[in-house]
This record gives sequence, structure tokens and C-alpha cells, in this order.
Amino acid sequence: MTNQDPPPDEDDIGGDPVCWLDRVCPECGRFAASERKPRTCPECGAELSV
Repeated sequence: MTNQDPPPDEDDIGGDPVCWLDRVCPECGRFAASERKPRTCPECGAELSV
């Protein structure tokens, strides 16, 4: 944070829920959002943790 940045909003916690972590490919980092419970990455085919 620089002197020109506005102070952080205490009510804004932002970010994505950790429960989506199993949808992030460990190989390429893609987020697999289209499938209900993806087993493989739609981009590179790597196995996702279940």
C-alpha cells in the first residue's frame, strides 16, 4: 500500500471461497467452473483433487 492508495474497507473481505480450491488445476491454474464435480482439467487434462 502506498500513500496514494485509499485505506482498505473493513467490510470488504473479498476473494473467492476456499471450497473452490479443488476446482483449480495444480498444473495450469485453470478454474474448472463448467462441470459439477470435475475430475480432470478441461484445459490440460491433469487430474484434479476430489
